[in-house]
Amino acid sequence: MIEENLPNNIVKDLQAVSKLHEQAVCHHDKCREFSERLSELLVMLEDMKFYRTADRLMSILLNCKPKDASHCEKANLVGEMMKEVAKDVQKKAEIKK
Repeated sequence: MIEENLPNNIVKDLQAVSKLHEQAVCHHDKCREFSERLSELLVMLEDMKFYRTADRLMSILLNCKPKDASHCEKANLVGEMMKEVAKDVQKKAEIKK
């Protein structure tokens, strides 16, 4: 579980990116958008020194390889990892309130 107190805007961004992945599974352009947005979040988290969450996003990105002509082989794995991160940061945000 994530022990970092992430700002609400980051929590919302992570949730939005998680939902984007659900749409991206069979849509190459959305898949690429997911990868780019997750990369941007990773950089922001590192800049803000939220290294634990950044490490989790890096693990997701290591498994995310957008392909032009075929279905993503690790879509389920990446989707589950993304949902878990989004759920964890949401729980932490609710505790923070």
